[in-house]
Amino acid sequence: MSKSSSKKKPSDASPPMEIPEPKFNWMNQSRQWGTRVSPGKAGLTLDSLNVGIYGEVPPRWTDQGRNPRGAIPVKGALPIGYSVTEKIGLWAPCAAELYEEAIQRRWAPATDVPWSSVQALPDDVETAICQICTEISQYANVDIEVITNWQHRMSYGYHEVKQFLATASLDAARRYEALRKRALINGGGLGLEPVDQVNRFLLESRGGWTETVAGIALVRGLFLATMCEYLFRHAYNDAERAIYSHVIQDVARLITYGVDHLRYSLARDEEKASTTTTMIAIGLALLARDLRDPVLREALAIVFGGGVAGARREGMSVFFDFIEDFRDRHIDLRRWLNLPADVKSMPRAFRPREQH
Repeated sequence: MSKSSSKKKPSDASPPMEIPEPKFNWMNQSRQWGTRVSPGKAGLTLDSLNVGIYGEVPPRWTDQGRNPRGAIPVKGALPIGYSVTEKIGLWAPCAAELYEEAIQRRWAPATDVPWSSVQALPDDVETAICQICTEISQYANVDIEVITNWQHRMSYGYHEVKQFLATASLDAARRYEALRKRALINGGGLGLEPVDQVNRFLLESRGGWTETVAGIALVRGLFLATMCEYLFRHAYNDAERAIYSHVIQDVARLITYGVDHLRYSLARDEEKASTTTTMIAIGLALLARDLRDPVLREALAIVFGGGVAGARREGMSVFFDFIEDFRDRHIDLRRWLNLPADVKSMPRAFRPREQH
């Protein structure tokens, strides 16, 4: 067949496509045309966008859609069914700032930890470190589940909080990754799964996000941050020091959000003081019960004491220092929040060592 005969005839050509006349009726729908934002010294941050109507954060967010704050909602859209719709239930004035800090201080365990610094250690020390890594990894898994379980219930009108909590979930995932890698890199491997009642307590919390935050921040978070400070001081290589220092700063942001939210909520709802105090009391009682299990206590004593031989005296002495440090910080934060707190009201596990 010749080239000329293979060409389509004009009559075989497809009909021209009909292009509808544009209406542009979606234009000129801005709620506040002409609003401009300007970058500050730290750049174009979340806070710098809060100008005009876009900075209005009402006490209750009635919109049940996913539209960004300030957008015009679609009429007739089916509701999502958010349960955390009041500002008092999740707001923290520092949330936007914490989000900015989180994305600026992000780190990658694969490349930001000097893994080559990990050298062979005595079997008892390596076993103890691996057990501690297993424990902290489980904490991280629980943080991810607790935060994400509540995050999807929160209205999009409070996007600063939702965005920060997204970084807190990533922090927990990174924490899980880093500690699991430390357990596996030196021949030890993961240890025993901890029998942790605080984990289950946080996972099953249904009272409200405010009460859950009290458990995450003032009980589990503060306990973990304090423990990592002591582990940093007794680290055996630069890789461990890098991991613990990053974990401390990541968990500190979650604690800061929790404390700031509690302060905001307690100042506006007197009844929250009662439910929050109850939540904390239950969390501390369960943490004290968890500490009766010898696994974590003995593992920490071995690391602090340089081995089994030094665990009984020096290691346990440092362990009690750690527990008392956690207790004092916990009491200080509760007093700052105007919540009742004193040493006598704490479970026996957190009282001065001479009372044990």
